Amino acid sequence: MTSSSRALVFVAAIATAVRVGALAVCGARQQPLEPSVIAANLNAGRGLTFEQYGATYRAWKEPLYIVGLAAVMRAWPHPAWPIAVLQCLFGVMTAVGVAALAWRLFGDTRRALIAGSLAALNPFLLYYEVRWIHSLSFDSFLFIATTLATLHAITTDRAPMRSAARAGLVTAVALWERSSLFATGCAAWFAGIVTAPRLRRRIIQRAAIVWTLVALTAFSPWLIRNYRLFGRVIITTDAAHIFWLGNNPWSNGTYSDSRGHRIIEQAPEAFQRQLAASTEPQQYDLFRRAALSFIREHPARFAQLIVARLWAFVWFSPNAGVEYTQWQQWIYRAAYVPLLMLGLTGFAISCRHADPMRRRDAWLIAAAVSGLAVTHALMAINLKHRVPFELMLSLFAAEPLARLFATRHLAATDIPLASSEAREPTAA
Repeated sequence: MTSSSRALVFVAAIATAVRVGALAVCGARQQPLEPSVIAANLNAGRGLTFEQYGATYRAWKEPLYIVGLAAVMRAWPHPAWPIAVLQCLFGVMTAVGVAALAWRLFGDTRRALIAGSLAALNPFLLYYEVRWIHSLSFDSFLFIATTLATLHAITTDRAPMRSAARAGLVTAVALWERSSLFATGCAAWFAGIVTAPRLRRRIIQRAAIVWTLVALTAFSPWLIRNYRLFGRVIITTDAAHIFWLGNNPWSNGTYSDSRGHRIIEQAPEAFQRQLAASTEPQQYDLFRRAALSFIREHPARFAQLIVARLWAFVWFSPNAGVEYTQWQQWIYRAAYVPLLMLGLTGFAISCRHADPMRRRDAWLIAAAVSGLAVTHALMAINLKHRVPFELMLSLFAAEPLARLFATRHLAATDIPLASSEAREPTAA
């Protein structure tokens, strides 16, 4: 077994042990959310339906996680433990994916172990896996998989078009679950084209076209299905609702105010009555028109909300922690703030001291996260939406932590810092 394989196995063991411990303490008592309702409706023969604001939604969300959840609910009369195990499994796969990405970036076992272990201990992922029936770990794994596949397709010299097609298929799977991940790939490809040497730029441009065509073609059945339902191309009908939640006169950029009250509760009664009397596509149009009208009439406020959402993607949103206990908030902040500082430090080191190829990889990874950040900057955001950013912080935090551990080891053994061991790959 190679050193990289041993690192991945070790990370998988750590992630598994942490989740077994969490399930042993908390049990499988996850709280259901909207996907559980849709899955139950699907199993009852009512299709992918969900009641919202008095209308029956048939394209509320992308279907992949919901269809899988429905299958689990059909197979087990009491599906709590199978759902918990599957969600934890995707948490383990996410941590292993971060370690694999770290190995690619740094070429170093120690850094891969650190990055994967930090991802395995991510409190947001762990909490959602054991306490909620939610796709967060699945979405996070798809983000890592999309980033890895796209990064390989952009940088490979061997069969770049074939690699781009494979990356397109991986992205298509992600689109069936979380269409915003398309922005991840688009941003990475754009950064790849901009940073490529002139002789290679045309190859990457052609590969980007292949990636786009494959991804959208594999995702097109969902778009065709919605076109047949609504007479237009719609990814999800709830997208306009989320767009409005983030862009209206009462919005702070998130779903709720600082006390946890939903933004919709602050809308005028006339608007709420009109909403309740509308069908699914009518609600889609109503939310979309209201948000666009707000943007046209209040461009300065819209710009402020964009900045606020970008800030929330990195720091904390106005409603951060409103649904959690004080000790849960403390644990999360105590974990996130050091991770943020270490991750940004590691990114700076990687960009400054790495060789050109690994420096470019670092920028492509940063671009992938930035694409997701820009998407949420235009919509409404909650803290869980920035978990991909936290995973990338785990990746780059491995650099300063590995240097710190190496320095302490050298100091303990009285080996001069100028030795070859002290000069192991920096990024790498």
